[in-house]
Amino acid sequence: MSSRRSAKLPLTRLAATLILALQAGAVLAGPAVQFDIPAQPLASALRSLASQAGIQLVFTPEKVGTGQSPALQGEMSVDAAFTRLLAQSTLEFRQDGERSYLLVERSGTGRTLALPETTVTATRTERRVEDVPASVTVIGSRDIATQQPRHAADLLRNVEGVDVAGYGSPATLPNVILRGVGGSFGGQTSQTLIDGLPMESPVAGIHLGLQALDLQDLDKVEILRGPASALYGPSAVGGVVNFIPKRWQGAPGAEFNLGAGSHGATQLAAAVGGAWDVFDFRLSGSTYRTDGYTPQPEADPWGSRDLDSRDGKQRKLGLSMALRPAQNQELTFAVRNSDSSSDWLGGHPNYRFDNDTESYDLGYRYEMENGGVLKARYRHSRQKTRIRFDDEQVNGNTGSLDLAEVDDRVEDNDYLDLQADLRLHPANTLTLGYAYSQGKYTTRWEDVIWGGGSESVSKSRLTGFFLQDEHRFSDRLSLLLGGRWDHYKFEGDTQDGEPTGKDSSDRVFNPRLGARYKLSDDTSLYVTAGSAYVPALNFLKFRSNPNWIDNPGLKPETSTSYEIGANHRQGSWSMRAALFHTDYEDKISSIQVQGKRWQFQNIGKVAIDGLELAVEGQLGNWYPYANYSYTDSRIKKNPSDPLTEGKEVQRIAPHKFNLGVTYAPSSQFYVRLAGRYVDAYYFNDRNTAVARNPAHFVADAKIGWQLPWLSQMRKAELSLAINNLFDRHYREQQYEYADGRNVWLNLSTRF
Repeated sequence: MSSRRSAKLPLTRLAATLILALQAGAVLAGPAVQFDIPAQPLASALRSLASQAGIQLVFTPEKVGTGQSPALQGEMSVDAAFTRLLAQSTLEFRQDGERSYLLVERSGTGRTLALPETTVTATRTERRVEDVPASVTVIGSRDIATQQPRHAADLLRNVEGVDVAGYGSPATLPNVILRGVGGSFGGQTSQTLIDGLPMESPVAGIHLGLQALDLQDLDKVEILRGPASALYGPSAVGGVVNFIPKRWQGAPGAEFNLGAGSHGATQLAAAVGGAWDVFDFRLSGSTYRTDGYTPQPEADPWGSRDLDSRDGKQRKLGLSMALRPAQNQELTFAVRNSDSSSDWLGGHPNYRFDNDTESYDLGYRYEMENGGVLKARYRHSRQKTRIRFDDEQVNGNTGSLDLAEVDDRVEDNDYLDLQADLRLHPANTLTLGYAYSQGKYTTRWEDVIWGGGSESVSKSRLTGFFLQDEHRFSDRLSLLLGGRWDHYKFEGDTQDGEPTGKDSSDRVFNPRLGARYKLSDDTSLYVTAGSAYVPALNFLKFRSNPNWIDNPGLKPETSTSYEIGANHRQGSWSMRAALFHTDYEDKISSIQVQGKRWQFQNIGKVAIDGLELAVEGQLGNWYPYANYSYTDSRIKKNPSDPLTEGKEVQRIAPHKFNLGVTYAPSSQFYVRLAGRYVDAYYFNDRNTAVARNPAHFVADAKIGWQLPWLSQMRKAELSLAINNLFDRHYREQQYEYADGRNVWLNLSTRF
C-alpha cells in the first residue's frame, strides 16, 4: 500500500507543479497590449510603456541614464515590450506583484561586476563610468550588503586612493582623505555629499553631517578622485564622495533588521514604504547601542587615558517621498535626523560628546522631450554638538573627573542648487548651474569651575556659477570642458556681540578639461586637468588677539592636478589605472613675525605623485577584486617649520593594497573575505620616530544565507560578520588603538 502511494505521489506533485508553472508563465507573459511608443529617451519611453500597459513601474532617472530607446509599435505582451526597450541597456525587468515591475541591473545567479556602472557625481549628469574622463569608483548596493561597516565612511577603506582614519568614540565619524592632500586650516580638503548636496558650510566647525544618513537607507557610494571644485565649489582638492540614498521600489512593504555583536552592541532598524506610478515613499528608523571598547588604555603625554570602555548610542529617523504629477516631472522631499552620544574618553562621565544632526530636502526635476533635464534642489541642515570636559582635561588636574567646561556648537546651512542639462545636439550636452549657500556657526562655552563664558559667531555666503560642455565628436572621442566661478563672503566674526574682524571676500575660478578616447569597445584612455581650492576663513585673517597679527590679504589654498588613465574590459573582468600629479600651493600656515607675534600666511606647498591600479571580475561563482595605491605626498615648502620640508604629509600611507573575494554560488548564499594592507605613515609632518605608525594588515569576513521564505516574507537573510578577523593590534590615531576582533550577527527581513 505504501509503495503504491509513494509511486503516485511524485506524479501528482509533478502534475501540480507543471500546472502551476504554466499558470505562472501565463501570468508573467500576460495578455497582449497594443503599444505605440515613438523613439525617445529611455526614461520617458518606459513611462509610456507603464501608462499604455496599465502597470506600475518604479525607477529613478539616474538608474536609467540618458540612453535612447527604439520605437515600439504593435501588439505584444508586457514582457516582450520590456525586452525590446531594454535590449541596449544594462537593465532588466522583474515582476514584483501582480501589476508591479522593477528595473534592476542585469545579472545572472549572483552578480556581474563587469556590467558598466553609471555615475551622477563625475559630471553632474547621468553617465557610464567608462565614458567620463575621471577616476570614479562606484560601491553599489550589492557590495554594501556584503560588508559590515560601523559608519558609512568605513565603506571607503577598500577603495584605491583613499585614506581613512577612524576614532574610538562611537558617535564620531572617520576622517576621509582622497589622494594624499592632507589637512588644512581652512577645513576639509575632500567634499562629502549626501545625494549630491553638502551638509555643511565653509565656516562649519562640525563635520558630522553624514551621521544623518542611516546605513539601511544607503543605496550606493560614488567616489570621484581628483579636483572637483569646477563642479562642487570649495574644499574639493582631493575629490568628492557622494552617498546616494535609497528610493523604495516595488509594492508596499516593510523591512526589519535585528543585530547584535561584540561589546554588548545591539541594533534594531526598520523601514516601511511603497511605490506607485505617481508616488513613492520610504520611512525608516533605527536605534543602536554599544558598551564600546577601550582605545587608549595607556596615558598619552598629557596624562589622559580611558578608565573604561567608550559606550555610545545612536537614534536615526528618515523619510523620503517623490510625487510625479506628469510623466516628465518629479517633486521630491526628504527629512533626516540623527541623535548620537558617546564617551570621548571611557570612564570619564563628564568628558562626553553629544550630537544632533537634521536636514530637510526639496527637489524638482523636469525632463525635456529631447533628453534635456532641469533640476532644482534645496537643503537646510543643522548640526548641534555639546562637549563636556572634565577638570583633568581642562586644567590638567590628574584624576579629577568633575565637570569643568561645557561647549555648545551649532551650525546652520542653507544650500540651493539649480542645474540645466541642455541637449543642443544629439552628441552634445551643455550644463549650466547656479549654487548659493549661507552658513552660520555659533560656539558657546562656559567655565563651570571658575565661572565665565562667551559666544562666538561666524557667517558665510557662497555664490557659484558653473558651466560644462560635454561633446562626443565620434563614437571614439569625447571631450569635456567646464569651469566654476565662486564668490564667497565672510561676515566679520563676533564674540559676545562685539566684532572681532572685518568682512572679507574672495573670488575664485576653477577650470576643468578632460578627454576620453576609445581604442576599442573594451579599452579607452583619458586625460584630465583641473584646479580646486580651500577657502581662507575669516578667523585666519582676523585673530583679535594681542599675540597675533591680522592678515586680511590671506588667499585661498589652491591646487592644480593632471591625470592620465585607462579602462579596459576583458570578458567578465574590468581593469582601471590612473597616474596623477598635484601641486597644492598657497597652503596656510602660522609663522612668527615681529618678534614673538604670529600670523597666518600662504607659505606652504605640497607636491603629490600617485599611481592607482584596480581589477575586478568573475571566475565562475567567485568574484575577486584587488587594487593598489602609491601616493608620494611631500611638503616642498614650509617656512614656518623648515624641518618638515621634504617630509611626508602626515596620515598619508605611501602604499595601500586591498584584495578580496566574494563566493556566491547562488542568490541564496555568499561568503566574502577582504583584506587591506596599509603602509607605515606618520602622525606629524616632521616624521619623527615617535610619531611613526607601523604598517598593518586587517582582514574582514562575512557570510550570508537567504532563509526559506516564511509566510508573507519576501526575503530573509541571516548573516555573520567578523571584522579584524586576525585580531590585529593597530592604530589610526596616534594614541588610540582600533578595535580588535569583533563579531556581528544580523537578521534582515522584507515583507
